[in-house]
Amino acid sequence: MFDKLISNLPYNPSLIHQLSFYAKRMRSEASVRRTGFAFLMLAFLIQFFAVISPPKPTVAASNNDLVNGGFRSATQAASYCRNNTQDYGTILANYGISCDKVANAPTITINSRQWNGQLYSMGRLPYNIAGETPVVINGATYYVRYLWGWDSPGTTSTYQALNVTSQGGQTFLLLYNCGNLTSVGMPVPVAKPPVLHLSKAMKTGYAAAGSLVPPGTMLAYRISMDNSGGAANNVVLRDTQPAYTTYKSMAGGATTSSYNTTTHTATWNIASIPANTTGVYFDDVYFMVNSNAPNGTKICNTATLTATGVPTMTSNAVCVTVKVKATPPPVTPPTPPTPVTPTKSCQQAISSEDTIACIVPSKSAANLTQHISNADGTTAQPGDVIVYTLQAKNTGTQDVTGYIFHEDLSDVLDYAQVADLNGGTINSSDQVSWPALTIKAHQVATKQIKVTVDSSIPSTPPSSSDPQHYNLVMTNFYGNYVNIKVPGTPVTTIVATTTTLPNTGPGSSLLIAGGIVILAGYFFARARLLADESTIVMQDNVAGGL
Repeated sequence: MFDKLISNLPYNPSLIHQLSFYAKRMRSEASVRRTGFAFLMLAFLIQFFAVISPPKPTVAASNNDLVNGGFRSATQAASYCRNNTQDYGTILANYGISCDKVANAPTITINSRQWNGQLYSMGRLPYNIAGETPVVINGATYYVRYLWGWDSPGTTSTYQALNVTSQGGQTFLLLYNCGNLTSVGMPVPVAKPPVLHLSKAMKTGYAAAGSLVPPGTMLAYRISMDNSGGAANNVVLRDTQPAYTTYKSMAGGATTSSYNTTTHTATWNIASIPANTTGVYFDDVYFMVNSNAPNGTKICNTATLTATGVPTMTSNAVCVTVKVKATPPPVTPPTPPTPVTPTKSCQQAISSEDTIACIVPSKSAANLTQHISNADGTTAQPGDVIVYTLQAKNTGTQDVTGYIFHEDLSDVLDYAQVADLNGGTINSSDQVSWPALTIKAHQVATKQIKVTVDSSIPSTPPSSSDPQHYNLVMTNFYGNYVNIKVPGTPVTTIVATTTTLPNTGPGSSLLIAGGIVILAGYFFARARLLADESTIVMQDNVAGGL
């Protein structure tokens, strides 16, 4: 149109009015195309950022993850370690893995069957998977099992992981999608040095430290040992008595004990003292003050302790002073007590997650709707009411105080809702707990939880990081496993996992978007150019007319 007007204008000057109208239309069109071009540029920029920041793979949330949702880089994993997010730093430090090693760890892709199938993965929940073994770290219980135990029969899985070597030289892999610690072979904790404490005192019921004692008085010393570090081995405790005393008996929790009449030394040989042992290991020794002990004689003695990797230490001194009466009455020495090997007592502050022999936890479930007293291994129907009964039996000889029932309902609540906690409270991670209580010796404490199976069983596919999650089985553990099935067929069966998303063509989309932007820019520039040229022609025509 523009070329036609320009070519005919010298022969028909009246076309200048049509040219003016055409110029206005081109300016209007340029304005519209400018707006369209701006929006296309904005869309192009959005697509560009989508390409340079691609989406990350996600999985269904699982309380089994050591780090909920995993991490995206070594830097983020190191940050979780340094901030001790969900005790991640504590777990890694237990196996000699520093946060700096995590920050510099290379990323590799592993197969669940590598290293001859000897890859072990650690998580927070029990699932009764092949090789499953509980481990306790800083009072919390975790579960280690074969990595291939998560695979469907006849399949393998691949994972993206950070490759680190522990202080002890063991190879560990930190899985990106869940943060779970995977080791080549069973994970071996770093040996921590023992930190022993030794103290000595006069035993209650006998002569007090610092007192005046007549000849013939029975002296009873109690020697206590605590350990706030790692296990202590080859422990030897010695108590050398001064003159003017006669050995009577000794007792304690040692493997062997003896008294040397020549050196007047009581010796206990203790095979080992477990890590973080407080107030459990103690030994007693009994002496009689001789009748020939001079008046005013101070009888003081100390105990010494040696152990592998620990400097020899000496206890505080315990003293008494001999007081001879002017006319001492005849003294019949009391019969020395029969040596008694003390019974180890349970800790006084204990939770159901501790592995203390005095407390034996157990669990059962009943289906009230179907009148099934033992629902383990049965199939519950929608709407059924299930009652879980938790028991804690004190098999020791002493009361246990401060015992707290802890229960994990995360897997049960995949297919059920809480009906009654019977005094318990539940947090955002589906962990139920009850107020601390005292369990008397040989007594059993119980707690109950009532749940109702969902009226509609969700068809949620299992998580790639936790295939036991949404697997149509309500799995629960408290001393023993309780598995209750729910009807239905999983929508998706996991045959393999991958840590990378399929390529959906963001580069192609970016190329197409770029072509559209260029095309829109061309039409915008063309409309603007035609409007400008029309204006120039009209100006030249007017100037020529003048």
